[in-house]
Amino acid sequence: MVLKYPDSFEMVSVKCDQIGINGLSDQEKMIYTIWWLEAEVNNGGFHQYFWNSAGDQTEIALESLTRIGAAITATLLKQAIEIAFHGSLPKTSDGRQNQLEIDEDSKMEKLEDLDSEFYQYEEDLTDMLNQYLAKS
Repeated sequence: MVLKYPDSFEMVSVKCDQIGINGLSDQEKMIYTIWWLEAEVNNGGFHQYFWNSAGDQTEIALESLTRIGAAITATLLKQAIEIAFHGSLPKTSDGRQNQLEIDEDSKMEKLEDLDSEFYQYEEDLTDMLNQYLAKS
């Protein structure tokens, strides 16, 4: 069965809730992590993405963006990691939240600039992901 984004997100999300992210196929992980990246950043920016549990999957999201050829969005995510965590992404929500609170105003200002770039959607993530899924 060929998965299609974003239509398959709900099914993938239910599966992830049942068996965890590690039980998902590579394609399902891509759908799950890219959807959450878009949802969180569009709702409250990179700060919100890192603050919430979606940030637990940042490394998978970054790998997924790279695999589908979304170099611009991957670069924005890398820059956000650099701003928020000096390039060293904490593995836990608590760790990320603690780091985000250090010099928070300065980080927020810089992250908001990246949010604005993200909102321009220079890459069609839906199309890129669907093209990748159709080939794999």
